Amino acid sequence: TLFRSDAAREYVLLSADSLVSHWLTALDLVSDVAMNATFPEDELERVRKESLTDLARIVDSPVAIAGRAARALLYGPDSGYGHPITGVKESVEAMTGDSLGGRFSTYFRPDNAVLLIVGDVSHEEVTAKVEEYLGRWSTHEPGPRAQRPEAVGAPTTTTIYLADKPGAAQSVIRAGHLTIPRHHQDYHAMNLLNHLFGGQFTARLNMNLRQEKGYSYGYTSSIEWLRGPSALLAGGGVQTAVTKEAVVETLKEFTDIRGERPVTEEEFTVALAGTLRGLPSQFETLGQTLRQLIRLAVFDLPADYFATLPSAIEAVTLDDVRRVAEKRLDGSHLAILVVGDAAVVEPGLAELG
Repeated sequence: TLFRSDAAREYVLLSADSLVSHWLTALDLVSDVAMNATFPEDELERVRKESLTDLARIVDSPVAIAGRAARALLYGPDSGYGHPITGVKESVEAMTGDSLGGRFSTYFRPDNAVLLIVGDVSHEEVTAKVEEYLGRWSTHEPGPRAQRPEAVGAPTTTTIYLADKPGAAQSVIRAGHLTIPRHHQDYHAMNLLNHLFGGQFTARLNMNLRQEKGYSYGYTSSIEWLRGPSALLAGGGVQTAVTKEAVVETLKEFTDIRGERPVTEEEFTVALAGTLRGLPSQFETLGQTLRQLIRLAVFDLPADYFATLPSAIEAVTLDDVRRVAEKRLDGSHLAILVVGDAAVVEPGLAELG
């Protein structure tokens, strides 16, 4: 059962897996949780303790620090997408059973839900049993919805942010900016651009920083697609001694693909073929199929979306990809986060201006 939210993250998923012979038991459990959720104090304290322990461990992981801080830099730490989904120490300590119950009643509602079932069960079986198990689920008066500030957007000029991790064996780099939302007309062109920029092993970023320079074991880029401004992030872990050089090469790749080294015909052909060949593998398991159906629900895509997807991708041209590279990649307004040993890497980074 997927519950869509207009605050913070895009959706909350309440799910269960089972053998086909026990699918009604799973449906019964999911239905019970959806309709009769409780937040007993002993369970709240158990989860609170686990969450605080996990939060305390973040300081030990440069990758975890980068994951939380990068989105805060792009969206703003108090915005719905910039605030870490796992919370902060103060918020976790302040949670109560009443506050959780109020949050649940606001969003976990039948008029705000989409039921997704993947398995060897017929439409007729599902329709009958869903009415039996969820037919009593009534719409209640929602509580007040949380309001968070809008995304901050790009800095006025490319800016380096340094998170000190004394003694770190490597530096973790994240460089990016906000880009178009999921429903933008340039969505497919941007996906192909990301594929050849940093979305696969032979992409430009990895071939430069791993294969040619030997700075990293893997340097990639990705786009976290949302209904609003989406986050484009590039980066990876690099040797501490070459942190400055890795930032320089990252900036160079953002700049070159828009001008001196535009996307080539070969790069475009490989990216197009790779994207098309990768489509069937996204439906190999029940879990993968469910994730694809979630995309339909979250982004309000038509039921025939996946049937028409190959032709939509094939309609993208080399000129389209070059155009979005020039228009949508912005090396002049990047937020660049470096998590590493400041005593070692800060002097070199300061030389970049």
